[in-house]
Amino acid sequence: CYLTLDKAARNMLVVNYWDATVGVFGVDPATGCLTETRSFYDCNEGRPMRARHDKHVNHSENDAKAQQERQADPHAHAVILDKYYGRVAFVPDLGMDTIRHFRYSPEQGRLEPAGMVKSGPDGRRALGPRYIEFHPELPFAYVVNELSSEVSVFEFDRAAAKEVIEQGKHEQTLRLVQTVRTIPEGFPGQHNTCGRIAVHSGGDFVLVSNRGHDSIAVFRAERGPVNTGYLTCTGIHHTRGATPRHFQLDSTGEWLVSANQDSDKICVFHMDLSTGFLEFTGNEYAVPSPNFVCNVPPRGPVAAA
Repeated sequence: CYLTLDKAARNMLVVNYWDATVGVFGVDPATGCLTETRSFYDCNEGRPMRARHDKHVNHSENDAKAQQERQADPHAHAVILDKYYGRVAFVPDLGMDTIRHFRYSPEQGRLEPAGMVKSGPDGRRALGPRYIEFHPELPFAYVVNELSSEVSVFEFDRAAAKEVIEQGKHEQTLRLVQTVRTIPEGFPGQHNTCGRIAVHSGGDFVLVSNRGHDSIAVFRAERGPVNTGYLTCTGIHHTRGATPRHFQLDSTGEWLVSANQDSDKICVFHMDLSTGFLEFTGNEYAVPSPNFVCNVPPRGPVAAA
């Protein structure tokens, strides 16, 4: 479901959605090939899963029944290392509404459970954390809650993370400071789930895709003396197709490609770096059920059109 290389590219951290397992595999530095399994953690502690991997999920259906089915078991959806030390791993568990913390040893390739934090406000259910992304400069992390169509903003505690790393303590390294909605207030949440979240490379914007509302919500990350790291919505833009499972910005940060899974096409937008506005360029391309977009720098001369 998700792959992450550690800072030295000596290990690959992997999560599997359907059985909620988290693994670490060695990487051969000479060939880039995977070597042995170095660590393995089962979030469901060996219990059989009730969810079926062969059942299609309609991401525009998000009523109470659908939420109950998707949260019948733990579901590890991603794994990200903290940006400061690269030694605390965060795993959003969509089924349990939590962000799991692990103490990570790159030398041994080992993960040790180090607590967890709820992915949204206390007392809330059916949040469904999907991904977590760190701000490139500020000590903040952003979690997209797939089922509640929200982004939770967390302040990252570096001192607590250091205690986790050096002493193995179960410290809370993330503190919830804000939760914002990704779809208009008038749009029913039971007809939407969130897809991707991305922090713009310049650090000024956070973007989230909505599957059902079929849009990308753009938030400004505040930089001033008050509410630094908090989000303010600047606009919600239609993706010109259904179910934007993924999107990607190019290396300049100005061009965005949306993967509209249920419309069998990708669409290209221009992003205004001062306002965050996304303008459709009119360029779209047929791709069967696009799930992922990867930005690859060209190698060698580019032929003229």
